[in-house]
Amino acid sequence: MTMKVTVKLAGGLVHTLGFSEQVAELPPGATVGDLLDAIGADRGRPVIVGRDGWAIDLEDELHEGDRILISPVFSGG
Repeated sequence: MTMKVTVKLAGGLVHTLGFSEQVAELPPGATVGDLLDAIGADRGRPVIVGRDGWAIDLEDELHEGDRILISPVFSGG
């Protein structure tokens, strides 16, 4: 049994990972960190991960139907 979450990327991650939005299938109980591993994200690059407009941590558990936004950390000046 798997759960499906929709992953949307922002910024340079679209080019780096090769997609802008896709559905990922993960085992129940998977975390944000598991999702990053599943899509091939470089864990050495800082990202902001959001669900429903709120930032979430790598240890947070995902749920069926979640829509996840992953964005690189930006800075301005």
